[in-house]
Amino acid sequence: MTRTAALPLSVNGVELAWSERGSGPAGTPSLVLVHGFTGSAHDFALVADDLAADRRVVLVDQRGHGHSTKTGTLEGYTIDQLVADLAAFLEAVGDGPVDLLGHSMGGRVAMGLALSRPDLVSTLVLMDTSAWSFMPPDESIRRLVRVWIEAFDPAGGMPESLSVGSPEDALIEERMPASWQEEKAATFSGMDAYAVKAFGTALMADVAQGETSLRGELPSITCPTTVIAGERDHPLVDQAPELASLVANGRLAVIEGAYHSPQLTHPEDWKSAVRAHLVWADATRDRS
Repeated sequence: MTRTAALPLSVNGVELAWSERGSGPAGTPSLVLVHGFTGSAHDFALVADDLAADRRVVLVDQRGHGHSTKTGTLEGYTIDQLVADLAAFLEAVGDGPVDLLGHSMGGRVAMGLALSRPDLVSTLVLMDTSAWSFMPPDESIRRLVRVWIEAFDPAGGMPESLSVGSPEDALIEERMPASWQEEKAATFSGMDAYAVKAFGTALMADVAQGETSLRGELPSITCPTTVIAGERDHPLVDQAPELASLVANGRLAVIEGAYHSPQLTHPEDWKSAVRAHLVWADATRDRS
C-alpha cells in the first residue's frame, strides 16, 4: 500500500496540505475525504488505511485548517472559495472524477462542487451535514451561538476549545488513542482564528429559506449519493431523510448511537456504510 506524508499543493493563492494512500484497479475512482469546520485530514487518520485496501484514498486540509495556509484575514474564507479550492485540487490530483465524501462543512463544500463541477464528481457521500441550516432548532441555543460568534475576536487567537461538553466528547475521549487526541488538540490550536470567525458566521447563519440554501438546487445532483448521519446528531440527522430524497439518486444510512463524527466513535459501522456506498457506486459504474 502506498502512503505519503502531507504534501503541499498550490491552489488559488494558498497551499493545501494533502496525502494519499492505497491504490485500486484501473478505472476505480479515488475516494477523497473532506473534513469539517475546525477539523482536518487528521479526523480520518485512523480509518483511511482500511478504506485504502482496494482503492486510492486522498485526504486534504482545507484552507485555514490543519497544515494548509492560514491567511490571517477574513478575506478568502468563504464556502464558495472552499468549493473553488476543492475544484482546483481535484483537477490537479483527482485523476478523473472522484468518489467524494464531505463531513459537516465539508459536506456543504462537496455539494457546492457537485453542483458547479459535476464533471469532477463520480459519486457523493454527505456525512452529518446540511444543505440549508446547521443551526439547532432550539431558539435559545441559536441565540447563544449567534452571540458567541458575533463577539469572537480572531485577533486574540484561537479559543482553547469550542466544545460545550457534549456526550460525543466523552465517547471520543474514551475510544480514541491518547496520541490521536493530542494531535487533534494541537491541530485545532494551530488553525486560523480568522477561519473560525468567517466559517462560523457562514455556517451558523439561519439560511433555511435564504439565498445560501441549496435546497432548491439539490435535484440537480444526479450522481449516486449516500447521506450518512449519526442517530443522535440533531438537527442534522433530522434533515438527513429530506437531504437524501431531494438529490436525484440518494440513499440514507443512519449510524446507531453516533453523534456528529461517527468515524471516530463508531468506526466499524461508519466504514460499513462507506463501503456499502462504494459497492453501489462501483455497480452503478459497471452498468454504465
